Amino acid sequence: MTLLAEERDFTMVTVDGEWVEFKFYRPQASRVSLAGDFNEWRNGELPMVKADEGYWMTKMRLPTGEFKFRYCADGEWFTDYAAFGVEPGRFGMDSVVRVPPKTFHPVLQTIPKPAACSDAVRRLDNASSVLSRAIA
Repeated sequence: MTLLAEERDFTMVTVDGEWVEFKFYRPQASRVSLAGDFNEWRNGELPMVKADEGYWMTKMRLPTGEFKFRYCADGEWFTDYAAFGVEPGRFGMDSVVRVPPKTFHPVLQTIPKPAACSDAVRRLDNASSVLSRAIA
């Protein structure tokens, strides 16, 4: 059986550092919100914005960790099977999103010497030269 695009639920979660973008395809919906561990499952607290071509979107910062969530469209709950996984919840299957720990990338930067240090080094080199000639 082939499903038409209108019959499928398209969902997507992308993680970029601590930013998580949630996309949910529900073109006929008049109201969509996101709920999960991150907001104690309070429906309607995190409304999504209707975007192009029937998608609803929201973006938020989340700390490192694993979070369960679901979408609610016009009072009906939906699981995102394309997320990082699904787990049984109190009212059905919950979607899972994972936010990895921040990775520290050290950056090596050369700091130029102040002019005063350069002058002092030059004077020391001159004194050393004079001393070397005097000893020789």
